[in-house]
Amino acid sequence: MTERLYYRNATLTTFDARIVERRDTERGPAICLDRTAFYPTSGGQPHDLGTLAGISVRDVWDDENGEIWHLLDSLPDANAVTGVIDWPRRFDHIQQHTGQHLLSAAFVEVLDANTIGFHLGTESSTIDLDIPRLAWEAAFRVEDAVNRVIWEDRAVTIHSFTPEELKAQAVPLRKPPQVTGKIRVIWVDGYDASACGGTHVSRTGEIGLIKITGIERYKGGVRVAFQCGGRALRDYRRVLHVVRETSNDLSVAQDELRETVARIQEEAKTTRRALHKAQAVLMHFEADRLWTMTPEVEGVRRIVAHWTDHTFADARAIAGRLREQPRTLLLLAVTEEKGVRLVCARSDDLPHLNAGTILREAVSALGGRGGGSPAVAQGGAPSHPHEQIIAALESAIAKATP
Repeated sequence: MTERLYYRNATLTTFDARIVERRDTERGPAICLDRTAFYPTSGGQPHDLGTLAGISVRDVWDDENGEIWHLLDSLPDANAVTGVIDWPRRFDHIQQHTGQHLLSAAFVEVLDANTIGFHLGTESSTIDLDIPRLAWEAAFRVEDAVNRVIWEDRAVTIHSFTPEELKAQAVPLRKPPQVTGKIRVIWVDGYDASACGGTHVSRTGEIGLIKITGIERYKGGVRVAFQCGGRALRDYRRVLHVVRETSNDLSVAQDELRETVARIQEEAKTTRRALHKAQAVLMHFEADRLWTMTPEVEGVRRIVAHWTDHTFADARAIAGRLREQPRTLLLLAVTEEKGVRLVCARSDDLPHLNAGTILREAVSALGGRGGGSPAVAQGGAPSHPHEQIIAALESAIAKATP
């Protein structure tokens, strides 16, 4: 079985090894070494990146026999290779993974909430808790507790036990181990003991900081997003940049942003209400104009119109107004970004006319579809030139009212 060098020393970044097997996979060439410092994807932690014999390592994984495979861009010529770990990526994973141990322990200590899932993402990491809800105030208490442990710079040590030794020494594991045989335990001095095969810091101070960044309900429990160390620092800079730029744009102090945004939102609501009222009045005027300028033929006003500067909501508002007029049949269309939308309606005193039938005649000519009731119908079609749309509307109206 491949000797896992990171088991003893997570800070090891360069090592020598020999290739024991080569293999072609669907994704490219892969090799198995007699020893490796590359961490394979496991336990919620992503794999390491780096090089072997100067060749980029694209993936690392365990097979069913516990051997570690390295997916490469190409195969090395020699069997003896030197491996180099991408240290910034490794250290980031070390901070996030050890931080997760401490955060999970803090949730048990402060809220008696157990971690049932962990995912280390590229930007943010998450743990899933077995509690139905979590308030931010409680999350901040957990945050305070875990950061105290970090700033106390406690030792993080690695121990190996048999199941019998775990029982005999009463090792206070936070949760039962998921493996058999020799069990690797990550021990945070005086605070947490967890069975884990991942990479970890040697002292809690190396984590720097843990910041909870999100809380959401998830599968009957709670999912907590968090960031550690360098990620937390970068996220703080990002948030500070957004706050600073927003403060400058609004010409207010940062402490006044919430109050200012609330005032702007209320002003926007008032403006939208006034705009909607004005638009309704305007659409009524437009409807009255159409009705007045359309002559009555054989006792029916046949109103046809197409706009490129109105929305479909405008067209429906105009149609609703026109339906209130006597002896009125209308077929309206608007061209929007995704195509033409149509509405057909008639006043209640024209029961012999079917708006659904008239609309389907129009949209069929335009390569679309639609339908509705005898009184009101609507549909859509691809975009067409104005003249072609008007011709389709007029033809549908003419067939319905010979």
